[in-house]
Amino acid sequence: MEFNGLNCPVCNVQFKDGDDIVVCPECGTPHHRECWEIENHCAFEDKHGESFEYAEERAENTGITICPKCGAENPKETFYCSKCGTPINIANNQTYNQAQNNNQNPFASAFDPMAGINPEEDMGGVTAGELAKFVGNNTPYFMRVFSRIKTFGRGRFSFCGFLFSGFYLLYRKMYKLGAIIAAAMILLLLVETYIEYSSAYTALESAIKTSAADATGYLSGYTAILKAFSSLDFNNQILIFVMALCSSLRLGIQIIVGIFANRWYFKHCREQVKKIKDTEDNPNPKIESKGGVNLAPAISMGVIYAAIYVIPTIIR
Repeated sequence: MEFNGLNCPVCNVQFKDGDDIVVCPECGTPHHRECWEIENHCAFEDKHGESFEYAEERAENTGITICPKCGAENPKETFYCSKCGTPINIANNQTYNQAQNNNQNPFASAFDPMAGINPEEDMGGVTAGELAKFVGNNTPYFMRVFSRIKTFGRGRFSFCGFLFSGFYLLYRKMYKLGAIIAAAMILLLLVETYIEYSSAYTALESAIKTSAADATGYLSGYTAILKAFSSLDFNNQILIFVMALCSSLRLGIQIIVGIFANRWYFKHCREQVKKIKDTEDNPNPKIESKGGVNLAPAISMGVIYAAIYVIPTIIR
C-alpha cells in the first residue's frame, strides 16, 4: 500500500518516498520506523481491543476513504477508487453486495459503477477497473456490455449509435472513425437535399400528382409513383435514383453503427489504455484525461447536419 500524503500518528509528519515505514500488524496504522522504535508500540494501541482499523479512523476524522489496495484518498461517497478502480466502502454498500451476490437484484448493479464486475478482471490486456476509469461516463452500462463481448463474443445494439452514428462516435472520442462516418452522412445528406430541391424532384412530384389523380388504395398509389418515375426523362431518373440510394445508404450506415458501435468502443478503450500503460510510469491520471467524452465535436457536426435539413426549407 502507498502511504504518500498520509501523516505519521506519532510525529504528524507526512510520509514521502523513501521513508522507512512500519505498519502495525494489528490495525494497519503506518509509522515512521524511528517513531515506532521510540514509542515501542502502535500509536493506537489503546484501541486495539475495539476492533479498531486505521482506515476507518482516518475516514471518520477526515471525511475520506482510503483505498485498501493503493492507499489513495477518495470522497466518502465513492464506490470505487478513483486511482486504481478497486471497490471501496463495500462493507457499507448494500447495493454493491447485492450486485456481487449472483445479481439477485437485477437493478442493483445499475448503481454500482463496475456493474458487479471485479475491477481486477482481465479484459484483454487491461483490467476492468482501468476500462471503467477510461470510459468515465455511464460505466455500469459499458462494463456489462464489455463483459458480454469478452465472455460470449456478442455485443449489444447501440440505439445511441443508430440514432446519432458518427456524432456518437465523436462524442465517445473515437475521432478518426467518427469523423469518417459523420462526413459520409453529411455528404449523403447534402446530395440528397440538393436533388430534393432540384427540377428533377419537382418534375417527379408533378408527375406523381398527375398519376395519382385516379389512383385509390396503397397499391394504386405505389403504382402511381412508379408510373410517375417512368415518365421522367433519363437524366431526371438518374438523379431520383441517386437520391433514393443516398437515403438508403444513410439508413444502412446507421444500422451498421448501431450493431458495431459497442464493439468498436470496447476495442478503442483497450487500445488506448494499453498505449497509455506502455508509455506512462503512472498511467491512471492519463487514462482519466484521455478517456471520458467530448461533446464539442459531436455538437459541431450535428449542427452542420441539422442545418442541411433546415436552411433549404427556409430559403426555398
